Amino acid sequence: MTSPRFLIDYLAQSRPVILMQMFPAVQTIEQRYHLSWLRSVPALLETGKIQSALGHLYCQLGEWDRAAGAYLRSLNALSHAEDAVALGHTLTHLSVVFAHRQQYRWAYDYAAQAVQQLHNTDDDAGYAAALHTLGIGHYYRRRYRLALKTLEKVLALRHELGDELGEAITLGCMGRIYAAQSEHWCALSCYEAALDGYRQHQHQLEGNSYEIMIRKRIARLAKSAGHVDLAVAHFEAALMLCQKCDRALAVEILTELASLHEGLQQTKTALRYHQQARQWWQSVKPETTDKNAITLQLIEEGYY
Repeated sequence: MTSPRFLIDYLAQSRPVILMQMFPAVQTIEQRYHLSWLRSVPALLETGKIQSALGHLYCQLGEWDRAAGAYLRSLNALSHAEDAVALGHTLTHLSVVFAHRQQYRWAYDYAAQAVQQLHNTDDDAGYAAALHTLGIGHYYRRRYRLALKTLEKVLALRHELGDELGEAITLGCMGRIYAAQSEHWCALSCYEAALDGYRQHQHQLEGNSYEIMIRKRIARLAKSAGHVDLAVAHFEAALMLCQKCDRALAVEILTELASLHEGLQQTKTALRYHQQARQWWQSVKPETTDKNAITLQLIEEGYY
């Protein structure tokens, strides 16, 4: 007879879709497994990794409450196993989950613990990710100076590691913070640098969602600063990227383009964009979960 330990391990690592479909049964097995098998450090480590894998799956599905539960179980196992690196990673993941649940105090606390755990380890990449999440925690709590100071450390560390994509993502987050303070030119500089760095390493991320997001942010900032031509150029570039893969997002961009041209009193162009937006909206299929949005949020938290 297959042991509960083997079954959970196999499903978590090899058959995640089946695990999601059979979750009620697996949950029952997990309880028995948790009570009967957690006796040694190797068992604790394996349990922590399995629960962490479950947490990752739930994050991809946008099921933040279940992700939190899995990560908390992982945290409990890894704490007893005294694995500082794995514990730091789990704390960082928990920070991300609580940020998505809009529980920013918890998100900040878990990020701070993650930084403390990983600070004196050899895992510089994990430490950078934890610091990145801490910086985002400061941002969510409107501590913009601390957020920028923390992300500057992340930027320097990722530069030392040769993580150019990580640098680009960090710059994108710094642009977001400058924008929140209405420092438009600093924000635009960060976004342009993020876009340039991303385009050199875009093969490491699936799809074009990150570039679309950055171009939208540049366009909106350019519009706020009165540089309409720059705004139009970036909106149109974003539209070219998303019109084949995400019609709902394309409709959003078409509407913004129409509004821009209305402001320029270019009525015919604005009307064309409005008509195209209406036509495409009719072909949009409603989805319960926006997978692109979830992926982008996770990337911005420092994971990619």
